[in-house]
Amino acid sequence: MGHADTVLVFFVYGLASFAMGLVVLVALRSAPPSPFAVSLRWLAAFGLLHGSAQWVLMDHLVRTGGVSVAGGDARRGAYLLLSALSAIALVRFGADLAGRDGGRLRALRWAPWGLAALWALSIGAAQLAPPETVVAQAMPQGESCLECHSASSPAYVSASRGWLNGVDIASRYLLVLPGSLLAAFGMIRQGRRFTSLGLGGPSHETTGAAAALVASAVVAGLVVPPGPYPPASVVNYATVTERIGVAPQVLWVVAAAALAVFVVRMLGIFAVERDRQLRSAVTQERERIGREMHDGLAQSLACVGQRSAVAQDLLAKRDLGGAASAVASIEAAADDAYRDVRASILELRSAQVAPGGLWASLGEYGEKFAFETGIDVRLEREEGVPEHWPPLVELQMVRIVQEALANVRRHSAARHATVRLAREGDACVLSVADDGRGFSVADQARRPRPHFGLQTMRERVEGLGGTLRIESAPGRGTSVSATLPRTAGTG
Repeated sequence: MGHADTVLVFFVYGLASFAMGLVVLVALRSAPPSPFAVSLRWLAAFGLLHGSAQWVLMDHLVRTGGVSVAGGDARRGAYLLLSALSAIALVRFGADLAGRDGGRLRALRWAPWGLAALWALSIGAAQLAPPETVVAQAMPQGESCLECHSASSPAYVSASRGWLNGVDIASRYLLVLPGSLLAAFGMIRQGRRFTSLGLGGPSHETTGAAAALVASAVVAGLVVPPGPYPPASVVNYATVTERIGVAPQVLWVVAAAALAVFVVRMLGIFAVERDRQLRSAVTQERERIGREMHDGLAQSLACVGQRSAVAQDLLAKRDLGGAASAVASIEAAADDAYRDVRASILELRSAQVAPGGLWASLGEYGEKFAFETGIDVRLEREEGVPEHWPPLVELQMVRIVQEALANVRRHSAARHATVRLAREGDACVLSVADDGRGFSVADQARRPRPHFGLQTMRERVEGLGGTLRIESAPGRGTSVSATLPRTAGTG
């Protein structure tokens, strides 16, 4: 393989890794919140860092005419640092996936720190190695590092820069090998989780990704640059190339490309999950509309029917005063029904989150609500609280506020309401408070049938992994607070 081929190998290798990391990162921007999505951030970091490392080495090859071991300590150092950081990210990815279900595997969360510490110690050990132990050989003129390694003895070490070579070998043994195997193990466990959810397609992709990671562990973690000590003196670029006739770097490309393909196909799980959540949201909205019609419109119309019958009886008895009172009550019930219908139309029109995100949606709805009801709505957001959340989470938060304000309109006789986003430790608190008549929380809890509005809000909040708190007292207004974790909806 000539110099141009060598450069092409590292370009494609870096491209496969970098493209995988970039695709994962883009997919996460619109992915529904989930523990798997959180773990994938580390895989994206691995791909971006690993691809960048290969391109740094490619640049070094171009600058030195294919002699990757001569001079350029800064570039080689940058390559080794990026490679190590990418491997640590891969270890973290595997530890997250493998230890998510708890038990003794939770101890794997310390694996990135422990392996990184061992690698850091290996740097000092490599610098202490005496240069005389390094068997230096000159690079053949016009040949690349791949030809040089394949033609050298197993004791070959990078020309006059043995400590950098030692750091590279240690990085592969201490970071790349365990990181790839741990990530493969995590992928297998994730595939089992997909299978338990009836998602056979993504589970097949995780199996393929695990196989690619195991292959990468072998060709990039076990097969290392030649060194003066075993196993680097036995299993290295030179011995493997002599045995199979293919440079290990070519096998790196194959493993990286396979991993990228399986990971990109696996990302289809997010589309499946979005569809599932949307179907669930549609079902919840239908139930909510049904409950609201039962609590509001249906009761108002029933009242109209009852009062109409009463008015007819009073007219038959020539009781004009009583009939006028009944007609007035009919008018009030019809007005309530009209207000309920108007409020439902407003909520349905505001069912989608505005392009500006959560805060823009709440501001827009608050203005419309105030115009329709005459209740002044004020919005407050504490500094440091995220303004934007994942789309499905924002939608649920908007619906929680809509439900809370609907209760204010129906039951509180309030003149002012405040919607507030604040911080509470590591959590975010979304609250709606009013200055209305209030009620006894204890009496409400003893009701045989739960209040549909409060029940709906509680279900929404718990669906985001949060808790709902209601504070009220007769004559002192009501405050409804939803406490949500920063990773709301990740379950």
